[in-house]
Amino acid sequence: MLRIYTCSKEKDKELSPKDATIMLSDSDTSSDFKPTDHRPIKHSTLNDDAASPRGSEKEVHYVKFRRVNIVQDVLNVFMDPRVMEVQLIMELINEKALDGEGVSREVYSAFWELFLQQCEGEDERVPRLRPDYSEKEWQAVGRVWIKGYMDHNIIPIRLSPAFILSCCQGVSSVDEELLMMSFLRYLSVTERESVEKVLEGNLEEIDEEDLLDLFSRMGSHCLPSKDNIRAAIVVMAHKALLQEPKFIIDCFHSSIHNAVPRLLTKESIMELYENKRPTNRKVAQMIKPSNESLNPQEQAVLTYLLRYVRSLDQRKLEIFLRFCTGSSVLCKDSIEVTFNRLCGLSRRPVAHTCGAVLELPCTYSSYPDFRAELDSVLSGDCFTMDIL
Repeated sequence: MLRIYTCSKEKDKELSPKDATIMLSDSDTSSDFKPTDHRPIKHSTLNDDAASPRGSEKEVHYVKFRRVNIVQDVLNVFMDPRVMEVQLIMELINEKALDGEGVSREVYSAFWELFLQQCEGEDERVPRLRPDYSEKEWQAVGRVWIKGYMDHNIIPIRLSPAFILSCCQGVSSVDEELLMMSFLRYLSVTERESVEKVLEGNLEEIDEEDLLDLFSRMGSHCLPSKDNIRAAIVVMAHKALLQEPKFIIDCFHSSIHNAVPRLLTKESIMELYENKRPTNRKVAQMIKPSNESLNPQEQAVLTYLLRYVRSLDQRKLEIFLRFCTGSSVLCKDSIEVTFNRLCGLSRRPVAHTCGAVLELPCTYSSYPDFRAELDSVLSGDCFTMDIL
């Protein structure tokens, strides 16, 4: 069984219950679920130095979440604006893990994964208005975005950068270049190819059917003339990415405007997205053995790992990164690799997400053997934490 180990940051220091403060939004008072708990947590003494430092001057709040209801549980906590002023120590109910930042990164990652499933778009997405979300809920989502970034360097890179820039600096800050770049990634592959041909002036008869389907989905029932079609696509992009979610943009704006002064321009937003987006090369460069002197078996397994990472498609690469660090975006400088000699049924990779440490058996006989086992791990329930 796969095991992910997380640890606490502070060594040999027991926190008093009085250090924790209960935070409940108005909607929580009638619920059996309490998102915070003021019991002290026990600290692991293993791998404590791996976690990055947190602001010691802030109040400490202990919050519990259910993975099966992660979106609503997180929003229940973040609907209170005071959440921005405290340090959160997170726990996933029924999972054995103490938060040395690895649990927090996993909570944010799980939240955004499920939240984005309810958004419009494909490679890039924008939130859609929902009957069960009021202004408070959308403001809470904005707080999740900014606090995840400020505390743990995590952002959901599938959330359209055009949408995020408009949340930070207003709709007028989004120029046509960024708008069209985001819109193309918002579309399906077939729709994207048709629109790209239009923008290049190579519209064919077969593409007109795909374009008509797209225009119909966006609320138009006929194609504009060839002279006007580019302008019509720009208007359609503006409608889909900025006009329809305008209420959501305003709610986000109230939460994140000027919270991070450096996110003031299109260039800074695009640089942030580029720095966070994992690639095979970037992740392979992060992998560092804990010991420079490796025996032949360890060197072979390290070579297998690098080969494996370089072969992954984007989706599996993000899963691998989240397995090792708790985040599907780049938020750690390195992934440290250690080795053991587990074999047989007990052989499995172990990820210590707080310190981004990957523990691998050095008993694999071949690369296909290594690949098959890691594929099996990453295709299963590999994010559940069950080692203290």
